[in-house]
Amino acid sequence: MILKQHSNLGLYTNINSKLLNDTSQKVSDLMGMPVQPNKAIVGSNAFAHSSGIHQDGVIKKRETYEIIDPYDVGVDKSSIILTARSGRAALAFRMKEFGVNLSKKELDEVYNEFLIVADKKKEVTESDFPIMLKNQNIKYG
Repeated sequence: MILKQHSNLGLYTNINSKLLNDTSQKVSDLMGMPVQPNKAIVGSNAFAHSSGIHQDGVIKKRETYEIIDPYDVGVDKSSIILTARSGRAALAFRMKEFGVNLSKKELDEVYNEFLIVADKKKEVTESDFPIMLKNQNIKYG
C-alpha cells in the first residue's frame, strides 16, 4: 500500500490490493488466529471511527483521517461507530443512512435521547434508533 500511495517512488507491483482484506481473513480462518481489530489495513477497526472529531472529519472529507481508501483494500466503506464520544454530525450521518433526515431542532432532541442510550451501552446501533425517534415523536420508515 505504501507503493500504491506513493507513486512518486516509481515502484510498482502487480498485487491486487482489493484482495488484501479477503486474503487476510482467509489466512486468519485457516490458521485459527484472529486478526487483531487494531491491525493496520485489515483489522476490523482500520476504517472504523468512534471519536467525534474523527467522525466529523471523515464525514466531511474522508482523506482527513484515512490516507488509504477502504475500497482499495477490499473494504466496502468506512464505519461511523456511535458511542458516547460521538457528536451530532455522526448521529445525523447515521440517521440519514437509516433513512431519516433530521432538522437541526429534531437532531438536538434526538441527540439528547442518544446520549441517554450511549451512557448505558458501549455502542448505539440502528436497532436503538426507532425508540430514540419514537420518544421524540419523529416519524420514520
